[in-house]
Amino acid sequence: MSKVPAKPKPDKFMGMPLGDTGEVDSDSESSNNSSSDEEDLKLPKKKPILSLEDLERAGYKSGPSVIHIKAQSESEPQNWNWSNGRSAKAQEDGDDGETRAATREAVTKAMEESALHSVKAMEHAAKLQEEARLERLEAKQARAAKDKLLSFNQKEKRKRDAGQTSRGKNYVEESKRQARAFGVYSGFD
Repeated sequence: MSKVPAKPKPDKFMGMPLGDTGEVDSDSESSNNSSSDEEDLKLPKKKPILSLEDLERAGYKSGPSVIHIKAQSESEPQNWNWSNGRSAKAQEDGDDGETRAATREAVTKAMEESALHSVKAMEHAAKLQEEARLERLEAKQARAAKDKLLSFNQKEKRKRDAGQTSRGKNYVEESKRQARAFGVYSGFD
């Protein structure tokens, strides 16, 4: 079986095929079949000229241009003394009185709306709490009125059914009662 020479990969920078050594070969077929004497003598090869289009085809993009950068203005003398930054900040702000007033007005309006919303939410929550309290009070009064009509044994049965037994200390009886609720009868009571 004879070896088929591998196809060289194109160089991503120049778009030209690379040989085994990484150098640009003009004819990859002839370099693979050349004799060992020619490989020992490597002459410097002429590098191809790259253009902007070649680089763009290889995936490179241009960056920001230096043409549009403003030249430094030497209008005022440079002062290298320490400062508190107030003069520079005043220059950056420009007409800060109007912008500050507009910002203050917008913030005040937003705060007033937020405060109104919070007050309404608090009133609604208080109303719901009061309704829940009244509902619990009515249920408690209805239960008390109903309990007045019941006998002691009936009250205790209701407490047992609700799990509110007053003699919760006797765990054996309580566990037997719970077992009977599920239909388990042990036979010794």
